[in-house]
Amino acid sequence: MTTVHPASTAGKDYDPIRVCHVIGAMDRGGAETFIMNTFRAINRKKVIFDFVVHENRQCDYDQEIQELGGRIFRLPRYTITNSKPYRKACQELFQKHPEWKIVHGHIGSCAPIYLDEAKQHGAYTIAHSHAQNYPLSLQEIAFRAVARPVRYISDYFIACSKQAGLDRFGKKIVDGDKFSILLNGIDTNQYRYNATARQAVRESICASPSTTVIGHVGRLTPVKNHPFLFEVFASFHLHNPDSLLILLGKGEAEFNLRDKVTAMGLENSICFLGVHQNVNDYLSAMDGFVFPSLREGLPLSCVEAQTSGLPCLISTGVSPEVVCASNAEMLPLSSGAEIWAMELGKAIEAAQHKNRNEARREVESSGFDIHSSAKWLESFYVSHATKQ
Repeated sequence: MTTVHPASTAGKDYDPIRVCHVIGAMDRGGAETFIMNTFRAINRKKVIFDFVVHENRQCDYDQEIQELGGRIFRLPRYTITNSKPYRKACQELFQKHPEWKIVHGHIGSCAPIYLDEAKQHGAYTIAHSHAQNYPLSLQEIAFRAVARPVRYISDYFIACSKQAGLDRFGKKIVDGDKFSILLNGIDTNQYRYNATARQAVRESICASPSTTVIGHVGRLTPVKNHPFLFEVFASFHLHNPDSLLILLGKGEAEFNLRDKVTAMGLENSICFLGVHQNVNDYLSAMDGFVFPSLREGLPLSCVEAQTSGLPCLISTGVSPEVVCASNAEMLPLSSGAEIWAMELGKAIEAAQHKNRNEARREVESSGFDIHSSAKWLESFYVSHATKQ
């Protein structure tokens, strides 16, 4: 097992290598954002990304992908029951595109099929785990069953953390020489604290200079544990009535979550803001960041929040590698909402005496800068594409 650090890509120039990334849809999720961060930072004279998605609709990053020189191809959504037609569609796709020397898979359920077909058509294959196992459910059990064969198919394995690798690929692969941890890098300069953006965003959400703004960035899905977040905020709000909780993200749980907020009588203090391109500006507007997920790999939003200098409370269900600066603290969910609210208050008070830009340097030195990750991945692609 290796953890990725900057690697040299010096040497001869190569014709651009087209790497095929296979994913569900290129919306603003954690894995998708990491891939786009990499695409922006990588040397596109050497490596160009194409994308195979499983959605017919226009997704958040589609236009930018095409502007950067990438192409988008579509496969039918995999449902387990359509294994044969799905395999046939993969076979036809890879047969038409022999230029893909590397196929990098990010969606797990159908990886044993599309990576197998990619290998049969001469590509070097990578399976990438971006998340730890979710709590057991019938859906999760089915996912693990259909995803497991990838361990015997893929040429190489990457994960955002050791635990994400163990959960998806098992100890034998993680301890072997065909596995690496690739930290989810970001453009740290983009997420530095910005006082001008802070004022503009706070005015847009009707927050006065004295209002304490708590924030969360993430999909509105059960694993993010928003009900617990609401309980934490309710306890905090009880002692700090001039406070707001803002949520950036969208997802299938939104309607139920809105109903819960109304039932708690907090509809005037909890704001659903949807998806925004300028997340960095909203982070500057916040005074604290809470991330109580049940179980996660290495969420980029936590790295971005730390880079912005926010005091961050993160659940122990998240991989510990996510803590990359001194302004982040991990707490077990079993501590309860009141303890979380109390710790949040202490962290916000302590942060008032600190320079928010100091945390950015800590994040950079921890290896989370996207330029380090992109250089390593570029070198990996180039060296393995030439072997094919």
